[in-house]
Amino acid sequence: MHQVVSNPQTYLFTFFAWINLKQTKFNSYLSGILLLLGSSLIIPFGDFRQINAVPRFWLGIAVMSVGFIYSWRLASLQKWWFWTIVIVTRLLLLLMYPGDEIWRYLWEGYLQTQNFSPYDFAPNANELIPYHTEWWSLINHKNRATIYFPLAQLGFNLLATIYLDIITFKIAFVLADLLICWLLTRQFAQLKTTLYAWNPLVIYAFAGGGYYDSWFILPLVTAWLVFDHTRYNWRWLGSALLLGISIAIKWISLPILGFLAWQAWHKLNLKQVIAILIYGFLPLVFTTVDFCHSSSCYVIYSSSNLIVSGRSADFVPYILEKIWQPLLKVKAILMIPIGLVGTWLLWQKKTFRQFTEGYLFTLLIFSPLIHSWYFTWIIPFAVPTQNLGVRLVSISAFIYFVLPYRQALGTRSEQLTEIETFWLWFPFVFGYAWSLWRQRTTNQV
Repeated sequence: MHQVVSNPQTYLFTFFAWINLKQTKFNSYLSGILLLLGSSLIIPFGDFRQINAVPRFWLGIAVMSVGFIYSWRLASLQKWWFWTIVIVTRLLLLLMYPGDEIWRYLWEGYLQTQNFSPYDFAPNANELIPYHTEWWSLINHKNRATIYFPLAQLGFNLLATIYLDIITFKIAFVLADLLICWLLTRQFAQLKTTLYAWNPLVIYAFAGGGYYDSWFILPLVTAWLVFDHTRYNWRWLGSALLLGISIAIKWISLPILGFLAWQAWHKLNLKQVIAILIYGFLPLVFTTVDFCHSSSCYVIYSSSNLIVSGRSADFVPYILEKIWQPLLKVKAILMIPIGLVGTWLLWQKKTFRQFTEGYLFTLLIFSPLIHSWYFTWIIPFAVPTQNLGVRLVSISAFIYFVLPYRQALGTRSEQLTEIETFWLWFPFVFGYAWSLWRQRTTNQV
């Protein structure tokens, strides 16, 4: 008989492993519970026209943000708990009063069910007076026709046909959001995907605010995963078609089609470049036809004051205005640096994700018109690298809501103060630059 001598180091190692496991589970539960608690706290305070709504909204967002920050420390995450937080937080916020954009979505969907094109009539057109609904007064920018692209309009039409209600529209946006979560977990697992799926800005934007941007992000993310993470022969045309769907919903994705064509020019041949461009524009062409008639066939209300001269919570334009105010009298001048950076990105970035993240970062910092939910565009593309700037702006973006707070107090302004601009943008820009530096020093892609 041989006596087995226990090794004290083995017991010690097992004990600390058990402690670490318990701490990891505790941290994941605490993070998720804080997200659930914060989501519950903001439900009654979505109507920012009420004077006390924004401060109480910020309180709930602060709780969510603490939970989100806590998730950065997690070493592992149980699948059931990940999806519980993803789904329940969004279900809770379906009950929240929406942002003011959603009334426009409802109106334009309803208008199409009455055989009117939202491209032909502004909401305050005399021809539409008999069709005013009880919530018509809540529509923003009543003096302009729509600026939303054709495929989005067809989506609004479908939802209005099913049931003209806020919850119907929110569910459609949240379903796209959940599909994005699922796609990201398929490639990067739950732990990394918390950057998007447990993100307070994402949770509020689609489930609470009811913004439709998840519709264009979904095909964009799908195009990225198909192009960068598959080796199928059809990935070029498949990605181009998915990009085309995204473009037909929101023009933001258009330059990324240029990247795809540029890569095809170097790796394939001219015939395939042309095919990629055709596939990329097919969804926009086909959906535009539905809104064409004998007198017009345009789908962008380019004379809108919002497009021509609108500004809100911007960064580079704010700085340029401080340096030389006359420079911004022609807003199109901002397209020059965006174009130059975009050209540099074409030469430097080899993957879909790298180009898209760089392009969206450039677009956001140079754009004269920024709303908080615009930052959701870049968040999925930061999941692989866990970019610090994207993490931080997911919290600092809520400074934007000082604007509706001032409006509730009777001060109408679309510009943040200098200190507000700093605290909204500095975490994003500094954190983004720091992460890029870290990636280069560690040879991370």
